[in-house]
Amino acid sequence: MSLHDLIMSLISDITDPAVRLDIAATINFLKEVYLAGAAPEEEILNDLREVCETVLAYKEPDLFGEELKRRAEELAKQMFRAIKIETMRLRMHRRLRPRFARPPR
Repeated sequence: MSLHDLIMSLISDITDPAVRLDIAATINFLKEVYLAGAAPEEEILNDLREVCETVLAYKEPDLFGEELKRRAEELAKQMFRAIKIETMRLRMHRRLRPRFARPPR
């Protein structure tokens, strides 16, 4: 599933547009941080887990404890996999481009 689809499924039951936008923007910000290499993978995953847990607790107040943590963990891992796939080309391009750049004339 794409990151966009995962975000939409997470926010689908939330009716307040501002809250929906804040959640989506937060997740996309984490994607940009990952792409820039500004934080380690584990930190990005932990932040995604925290966002997912907060949103799931908001959406489903009857969900708590280990079940809430399990679902948040699963969703965060799916999102992180999607982020890695969606940023793969750009990350490789940034890393390998200097090796294959043409010398100045």
